[in-house]
Amino acid sequence: MTTTPPPTENREAAPVTASGVRPRGGWLTAARRVVPLGLSQSVIAVVLGIAVCFVIMLAVASNPLEAFGSFVFGTFRNPYSIGSMIAIATVLVLTALAAAVGFRAGAFNIGAEGQLVLGGLAAAVVAGNAGIDGFVGQALALIAATVTGALWIAVPAVLRVRFRTNEILTTLMFNYIAADFALFLVNSYFRDPDSGAVETPPLDDSLWLARLLPPPSPANVGAILVVVIAVGLWIYFDRTRSGMRMEAAGLQPAFAEYLGVRSGRYLFLSLAVSGGLAGLAGGVAVLGITHAYISGFSPQYGFLGITVALIGRLRPLGILVAAVLYASLMTGATAMQATSNVPFSLVFVLQGVLILLITSQRLGRSSS
Repeated sequence: MTTTPPPTENREAAPVTASGVRPRGGWLTAARRVVPLGLSQSVIAVVLGIAVCFVIMLAVASNPLEAFGSFVFGTFRNPYSIGSMIAIATVLVLTALAAAVGFRAGAFNIGAEGQLVLGGLAAAVVAGNAGIDGFVGQALALIAATVTGALWIAVPAVLRVRFRTNEILTTLMFNYIAADFALFLVNSYFRDPDSGAVETPPLDDSLWLARLLPPPSPANVGAILVVVIAVGLWIYFDRTRSGMRMEAAGLQPAFAEYLGVRSGRYLFLSLAVSGGLAGLAGGVAVLGITHAYISGFSPQYGFLGITVALIGRLRPLGILVAAVLYASLMTGATAMQATSNVPFSLVFVLQGVLILLITSQRLGRSSS
């Protein structure tokens, strides 16, 4: 009489990393990545978003054609508007790059707005109190802004890497903490005694970023800086081994660990770089546009940067084009508000429509 051996469970063994350790469950076993749309789909999303805005103008504007013309072409009617567009695009490129670096590495930094606010405050405080004028003072202020942004995201980054806490929630909540913290610091220590607004004393002219166009145009050399940063990130992600490892760690963290790539290290690094870029955006906005920290100086640059990053397909060079497009619409919205009864907030309607269209197309491709 023969006996049948007891059934054995057919379990697939977990992969073993190069160091001989099986990765634990959690974020290492699941890929978390924003997959960009194709070029044609990004263009379709922008066109449909503008079309939706035109439909809204038909409903609320007394002269919708004039309002639409100002919205789309208002940027190019005078040199000042062109300079404003360049200045806004400069900040949007940095916040979009901040979002893109995180997304491509599997990290979701939704806290760029808070990092930008504190970076702007750090730049204003350092520039106004360091006693160093000119280029050195500007560089010191921008470095302080970058470091502040990176430090502000350090806690969510540690929570993500060490305790697998969802960084979407922590970075989002840190936006509100940053806003209140900046308000407390300005009111308690750095407020301009001669101003009724919540702002720091105006910076000396020597600490302003050099202008690209004649005054009063706000276009400044920050535009050149962001182009250099964008090209550098393009080289890093597409032409270096470290950049490809970072992206691989975001795409397939378990497989990356199996190949010996320290996914946790790259995840933390991507969040730190993302926070630093957002902080730098605040410094550029303060030194190049407002010339003082003013409470509420940002029209949601941090959140708008996410939209720009998605339109630009998370690619640095695509982000440059997308930022110019979106900044021209923001400047056009200002002209539209001045010439019609359509408010500037239409820009935020466009933002919501674009996010909806981009994510719905992404879901449609994923389910097909």
